[in-house]
Amino acid sequence: MTKFLALGMPLAEVIACTTHRPAATLRRPDLGTFAPGSAGDASLLELEEREIELEDVLGEIVKYPKRLNAKGMVIGGVWQDTGV
Repeated sequence: MTKFLALGMPLAEVIACTTHRPAATLRRPDLGTFAPGSAGDASLLELEEREIELEDVLGEIVKYPKRLNAKGMVIGGVWQDTGV
């Protein structure tokens, strides 16, 4: 997700591309949304002001001043700490 940000994609678009769009592709309307009747699973992310080095498939390194960190998630209504 941080790589998408580094490529200039707005945060809202990054979230959409990693939540409801894949769920729609899989024909799983119960995923990727908080709509009534959905699974309600969620990830808690933090956009941290800390430089990160990102490597592409050719081994090129790009530095980006921010990073998205997973802080935890809710699965089946139960909080799961990432331990990070």
